[in-house]
Amino acid sequence: MPEDTAGETAPADETQGAEEEPYPGYSVIEGMYDAMDRRAEEYAPQIITLESGVQVQRTPSEQFAGVYHNPGNTISYNTYYLHADERGCAACHPDMNATLANMEYRHVDLNNSLGIQTTVAQCLDCHTYSPGYVTEFYGFGTLIHGIHDNEAFTGSCQSCHNMTGDGNGVQLWDNVKHHILRGIVDVADPESVQAEFSWNQDVTVAADDIFYFNWMYYDYDYPRYAASEAGIEGDPALFDSWPVRVSGAVDAPFETTLAELIAEAPTIERVMTMHCTINPTGGPLIANSHIKAIPLSWLLEKAGIHKDATVILPTANDGFTIPVKMSHLEKFEAYLVYEIDGKRLSIEHGYPLQLWVGGGSAAECIKQLTDIIVMDDNPDDYYMYLGWETEEGGYANKPNVGICKTQEGQIIELGKPFTFEGYAQAFDKQVTAVEISLDRGVTWTRYDVSDSVTDQWVYWYYTFTPQEPGAYVLTVRSISEDGLVTEDPVELMVNVK
Repeated sequence: MPEDTAGETAPADETQGAEEEPYPGYSVIEGMYDAMDRRAEEYAPQIITLESGVQVQRTPSEQFAGVYHNPGNTISYNTYYLHADERGCAACHPDMNATLANMEYRHVDLNNSLGIQTTVAQCLDCHTYSPGYVTEFYGFGTLIHGIHDNEAFTGSCQSCHNMTGDGNGVQLWDNVKHHILRGIVDVADPESVQAEFSWNQDVTVAADDIFYFNWMYYDYDYPRYAASEAGIEGDPALFDSWPVRVSGAVDAPFETTLAELIAEAPTIERVMTMHCTINPTGGPLIANSHIKAIPLSWLLEKAGIHKDATVILPTANDGFTIPVKMSHLEKFEAYLVYEIDGKRLSIEHGYPLQLWVGGGSAAECIKQLTDIIVMDDNPDDYYMYLGWETEEGGYANKPNVGICKTQEGQIIELGKPFTFEGYAQAFDKQVTAVEISLDRGVTWTRYDVSDSVTDQWVYWYYTFTPQEPGAYVLTVRSISEDGLVTEDPVELMVNVK
């Protein structure tokens, strides 16, 4: 007889009740996406917390790019394939300002209170075509490869470069990364963006924060630099006895002391910009500060300047001079500055007296000024620095524009207003507009600033409320009254979460 099986449970059918696959082999696809998820977690973009508490993510998260079969997944293109977190200057030098300041060979100090980071684009401005300042032309590549040719550098060519297949050859990664990385959201329709723009010219840089071009070209540059590094202050007795002379093509040349001049001459207090000639696009070598000074025009009137005078040579006590043309002074006032923010000048800024030239550059702002020499020579024989000229005849930094107080890759909050800010300035030309792009320079929104005063910077604010997560690139340029446009607009990426 067969065994009694009453009360026993029949073996379960392993396929019974199982969810049916949409198509044969679907589990292979699921496995592929599971692997992608694991890789995305393992190779998630690095998030760094700065000393200020600001969080920075240098590489975008890709799931917001909208280009994948499943938007919740990513192939980790940026981090697994491109190794973006290990590329570019910031991968090894999170604070390039500090890196330059700590070199054995002293570099111009780019630490600043404006919150501006040094970028490779700024380095190229100075180390490409720089007659009169840097001694080599197109020497940046040679210089940087030489510096990194040692055991301390453990990277590869790809650490700094992007290799292309489109005929453009080897590029600098930091200059092209915003056009290569996935996960960047482009906003082409300005009407779809919740944004507000405003500007003023009242934001100032404190006396202690004004840039100092600490390079040594002329005799007194050395003791001035040494005194600055050693923390030595100016001799108070020197202030009153400091000589001031006006000579040359004038009817009544005279010599006086600074104390006598202050007692006799009218004094003005105002805000004014000083912009370094070689300040790169977006660079920090600019100040808009509150000065106390004597108008140069008063001294020239007192001396009886000849009607055919063409040039003045403001001259330091060691003989250093940069010309200022009379045609320029017909449009702008220059000032003999002896106080900034109510304090006497520091030694590095030319204690006890410095010339500031409206619409000019810092080159004409002669430190430790003693002589005003008036000339009636052919003005074409003299050159005024009114922007950093390129070899092609344009300008690297005219009009200039910078983004301040926001870090590359900074994480900002979804749905909440975030304000970008920065400056625009064009030396002797008025800035008439600031233009902003959120689609990497394809389309631009123009903001009018044509009521601006030329010898002060335009300080702008752009408040943006992101409605979608992802990485956004803010690109900014400015336009001058004569139609000049910033040749290389500045750009900065933020991550919205």
